[in-house]
Amino acid sequence: MKQTDIADRDSPVCDAVITVGGEVDVHEFGIPVSIQVQLPEAGASSELELCIKQNAEPPIHSLPPEVFLRIICLHMFLDLGDLRTGYYRRLISLSGVCRYWYNVIRHSPPLWTRIHTSDSSEVVEMALQRSSTHPLDIVLHPQPPTDELLLAVPANFRSILDAIHPHRNRWRSMDILVPSQWMEAVVAGLEDPAPNLERLSFIDRDMISCTREFDLFGEKAPQMNNLTLNGVSVRWDSEVLHNLAILDLSWIRFPSTDAILQTLSHSPHLEKLKIHRCSTMSIATPSSPSIQLLKLSRLEVDLSSEVAAENFLDHIECDGEIILN
Repeated sequence: MKQTDIADRDSPVCDAVITVGGEVDVHEFGIPVSIQVQLPEAGASSELELCIKQNAEPPIHSLPPEVFLRIICLHMFLDLGDLRTGYYRRLISLSGVCRYWYNVIRHSPPLWTRIHTSDSSEVVEMALQRSSTHPLDIVLHPQPPTDELLLAVPANFRSILDAIHPHRNRWRSMDILVPSQWMEAVVAGLEDPAPNLERLSFIDRDMISCTREFDLFGEKAPQMNNLTLNGVSVRWDSEVLHNLAILDLSWIRFPSTDAILQTLSHSPHLEKLKIHRCSTMSIATPSSPSIQLLKLSRLEVDLSSEVAAENFLDHIECDGEIILN
């Protein structure tokens, strides 16, 4: 049975009509897209038809699709920056240049792998479908509530969480910035393994020094190598913290310095470590282990007291740059 793409012609979110002048008007999620099409007059000679066809196919139309796709990618990701918001509006506008551009953009999964909460749930569903099996880069930065006492997670944000969950095997990177009131609802959507997630940035927008330890991804995110936690604590013996290359921790209250050292012992190839505005309930003792981080190129330490920071550094062996704040 043929599945119907939610953004196909007969979908309520995508309409296409050829006008008398040969212009195709496409509306995807309320975004008008005009596609210019050459329509030869009835009875025109074959020579004239050939000229019209040649004029309608400038050099960029003759590029192989994979080369043209590369040009679009460079335009979207380099010339225009990150485009975390309005990405799909710009992409759909580009698809209106001509039928060739429309077809290449429409059927190129790598262009549809960005998920952002600034988009509607319908656009997110479209991107999830058009991206096929390609890895996803997800940004969960919802607009802050107008009422600071608002505890309920907005319906649109929750629908996006529900939509991406079945695709967790495709998660490649995830940036989360949410109010502390929503933390439990967000963590509930991150309880299952994410086998291909490489980078996670999880930030409490209110930057409350956190002591509660969350269990992320059932402790199963074996490809994780870049982790940022800001105001969010996890179980410090979790396998999510193993084999990291970059670790950035802020506004966290550790149960002990030993807990930090134990975490670092599972990432011997760590290259960058930042501990900012953190505190510890007890410092390390002479019997605490020393941790070798031979590949560490940069270490920033900002603990609640100079004594705690010096105590931590006494148990770290590295040759990289050390910044003590």
